[in-house]
Amino acid sequence: MFKAIRHKKIFEEILDQIKELLITKKLKVGQKIPPELELSESWGISRSSVREALRVLDVLGIIEAKTGEGTIIKQADPENLKNIMSLVALSRGIDTIELFEVRTVIEMYSVRLAALNRTDHDLSVLKRYLIKLDDLYVNQEMEIESDFYFHRWIVEASKNKILVMLMEMISGLLEEQIRETRSLLSASNETLKRFQNQHWEIFQAIEQKQPVRAEKAVLDHLNYAQHELGLQPKFVGGKHE
Repeated sequence: MFKAIRHKKIFEEILDQIKELLITKKLKVGQKIPPELELSESWGISRSSVREALRVLDVLGIIEAKTGEGTIIKQADPENLKNIMSLVALSRGIDTIELFEVRTVIEMYSVRLAALNRTDHDLSVLKRYLIKLDDLYVNQEMEIESDFYFHRWIVEASKNKILVMLMEMISGLLEEQIRETRSLLSASNETLKRFQNQHWEIFQAIEQKQPVRAEKAVLDHLNYAQHELGLQPKFVGGKHE
């Protein structure tokens, strides 16, 4: 099942092989992987290199050692994905504009689906966060948290598991961006009130099942935030129903 490792770094090659085996269903979540000696022979590397690679995979949450069962392929943990993405972004330098671009792509399509697929429960959750945000200037930390979860729940309401996974992967970066944006613009009551009016416009479009209006509301909101931060949005336009 496993192939000899030849060119890439050991860990990269092992990760590539496990990814390929999972995609082709030759390896499944919960399945036990071979012991160190067998892996060492299959991969053509030393047992110490195997142990090192397995330690990295364990930290990434890809495998898990269970007493009496050996090492198994673990169900992906969104928290691990978020931490990995945050670590990668920090190591490469976070680009605020690029993060806004990614958010725009994810949130514009998510909100269209949310307007079509939302449940009464979704509306209840979104509204709860907005009611908390209505009471501005009382608790800044609560405002940041409510703003973050409002945007995150829009993606949940889309009912698209891949979009939800993508949002989970960048959720740490998203929360930090919301924190920084609200902190930088906190001196302007008018700006924060406009943010909240835009949130309600997004909610109403979702509630009334108007996907095009919802998409435009999200785009207007994210573009406005960028303008207020002195950035130049690259996504412009939008249609009315």
